[in-house]
Amino acid sequence: MKINQRIKGNVIILDIEGNLVGPNTVELKNIIDDQIRVAEGEPVSMILNMERVQMMDSSGLGVIVAAYASIRRNDGRVVLLNIGGNIRSLIIMAKLVTIFDRYDTEAEAIASFQ
Repeated sequence: MKINQRIKGNVIILDIEGNLVGPNTVELKNIIDDQIRVAEGEPVSMILNMERVQMMDSSGLGVIVAAYASIRRNDGRVVLLNIGGNIRSLIIMAKLVTIFDRYDTEAEAIASFQ
């Protein structure tokens, strides 16, 4: 799995590529935790771009839910970008569809933080 970090304005964008399963999820968790730590208690605005994620299991879902909770605690937001059918189905089955804001374009996702 590869994760590319970008910043546009005050929004952190994580472009995730590969399978978000099992031990692969540790890298994503560490990156998210580092971003929260660097913010030093300030709200974090984060986009998880999942366009190139082929597969996600409960471990990957757990990391995303934990990120949502941690970022939300400091009045920040995390949104999902470009979730494919398999991942969308997993989020729906886990009854998390009402928790995550989802966008199809990066411009829409960034605008949602304004």
